[in-house]
Amino acid sequence: SYRLNWTITSIAILIIAAIVFINHRFSDQVLMEKIEEGAIHQSNQVVSKIARITIGTEDITRNIANQAFYFYQHNELDFFLKQILASNEILESIEVYMLDDLQKDVRKFSSGNLDELICIPYQEIDDSYIQNLKEGKLVPGYGKWSDPIYCKNDTSHLFVSYYRPIYHPGTTKVAGLVSSVVSLMKIRQMLSEIKIEKKGYSFITNKSGWIITHPNEKWILKKNIFDNTSPIKTDYQPEIESKIRNSGRGVGNGVSEYLNGQKCWFYHATISNSDWILIIVIPEKELFRDHDRNLYKILGVSVLGILILFMMNMLIFKRILDPLVRVTNAIHGFASSTGKLDNTKDEIKMLAQSLEDWQIKYGKMVGEQLKTAKEKQKFEDDLKSAHEIQQNIIPTGYPAFADYLEIDLYAILKPAESIGGDLYDYYFIDEEHLLIAIGDVSGKGIPASLFMAIASTLIKSNSNNLSSREIIEKVNNELSDRNPNQYFVTLFIGILNVNTGIMDYCNAAHNYPFILHVDGTMRTLSKSHGIPLGIYKNKTYKSNTIELQQGDLILLYTDGIINSRNPQGTHFGTEKLKEEIQGMNNLDAKEVVTKLLKSIQNYEGGSAQSDDISLLALRYLYKTKNQA
Repeated sequence: SYRLNWTITSIAILIIAAIVFINHRFSDQVLMEKIEEGAIHQSNQVVSKIARITIGTEDITRNIANQAFYFYQHNELDFFLKQILASNEILESIEVYMLDDLQKDVRKFSSGNLDELICIPYQEIDDSYIQNLKEGKLVPGYGKWSDPIYCKNDTSHLFVSYYRPIYHPGTTKVAGLVSSVVSLMKIRQMLSEIKIEKKGYSFITNKSGWIITHPNEKWILKKNIFDNTSPIKTDYQPEIESKIRNSGRGVGNGVSEYLNGQKCWFYHATISNSDWILIIVIPEKELFRDHDRNLYKILGVSVLGILILFMMNMLIFKRILDPLVRVTNAIHGFASSTGKLDNTKDEIKMLAQSLEDWQIKYGKMVGEQLKTAKEKQKFEDDLKSAHEIQQNIIPTGYPAFADYLEIDLYAILKPAESIGGDLYDYYFIDEEHLLIAIGDVSGKGIPASLFMAIASTLIKSNSNNLSSREIIEKVNNELSDRNPNQYFVTLFIGILNVNTGIMDYCNAAHNYPFILHVDGTMRTLSKSHGIPLGIYKNKTYKSNTIELQQGDLILLYTDGIINSRNPQGTHFGTEKLKEEIQGMNNLDAKEVVTKLLKSIQNYEGGSAQSDDISLLALRYLYKTKNQA
């Protein structure tokens, strides 16, 4: 038995050694995968935080570019920019350049206390970018991030700018440039607060490899990861450079200068919405510390197991049944979720109980999946109901007013998503006065549709007054009081006396309506009486009147019409809209709207609709002193 014991023990030693070796190699692979997964997760968190800054800056800049020309024309650009800067902490300053007189017409503001020096960059913007804008070489709406720049009066302050062109409304003609400045000090502070093991760290470079944030501030814009100044040395530098430039994400090994020459593992990832590269560095000894510790534990447990096995073999011939019971109990304890053992000698029953535990867990998982599916279906049903409610808010049907032979009116709303932010309305205030309105809320989707519903309700509740200007002013004041998210709406309201053809109208920064006369000539109501509603309270608006003649057609529309694009990316535009309307002087209101909508669909050529579309056509048939 002694010789047999040693034979069994020797075989066990070989098997355990093989298992430990294979487990160690396999654990190395699993560890690296886990490390990479952890780095990806951590980098995604960092990238997400930085992306919120970059995407937020781009959204703010795009909104400023869309509205700057209007406020500039009305000499309110200064106030508009201050409001934007005061409500957005991520911006250091906003700069607006009007390209017709670059040096004189500049609006520039900086955040910070009044007693602090305003940050002045070494260079304003890329001259070649402005030249490309003037020559029309850039795609409409194209924005660009600048390279990092130091302040002239504070060389410790590094920032980047995102600039975007300003266009004349409805065209691709450049009117100016807006630049939003973001401090890299905020991003560097955010990175320093992220804990990566004990001595791990992260930094960011631009696409050329120059460091723009790093725990060692002296290395910023002084070291480049693609040349011999790189703070991470590797034996395969060209290969690493190629991976970083081309693949976006990857891992590598090297020696960290910041960690005093320690071997390190690093992970790199490209930050979306920018050309920046995030690099996370972790010392190898920290990576493998727990792994090596587990290896020593396994070796210790293995040695202990061999000793136990040796002692068990000494007693196995005397106590054959006892080891069998212990093995059965061990299997049950491993399989059972509670680890509690029933007082039974039936090993099969013990195994069956373990299977029942797993069956219960599986049933719970299936139940959770069914619950998730029901919640998703409920959301889709709610969205469908919201669409139906929105369609019920706006008037439909043709003819709109069968008892009023003086007018022929038809309108349609086609949201880009299930629900949208456009609105139109028409109804008689009294027997002689017809109110028509059309508006466009900033944004799309559920928030815009809710704001649209509020605006539509406010118009109705204030329409007992026959002045379009007063209705606009009251609606603006009430929207401004209940608008924490800074939504706004452009709005046109007209009040038509159907007996005389005289229409009082007020245009709050909405698209200019067109009037098509019966002889085929066209007129544009090119008067804007104030800024969009909901921006700030107690704003004074103006109004005008116009007399419609027999057969005149007035067309109201939202910018979803002129912003429609063909597969080549070209806008439908105001001029093409005029051309389409020009030959419609003999069509009724429904035919005009239907034909225009068909023209838009043909122009898009199957492309997805990018914005909400609304059309309202009103033909004034004849004047009368008495209702027909």
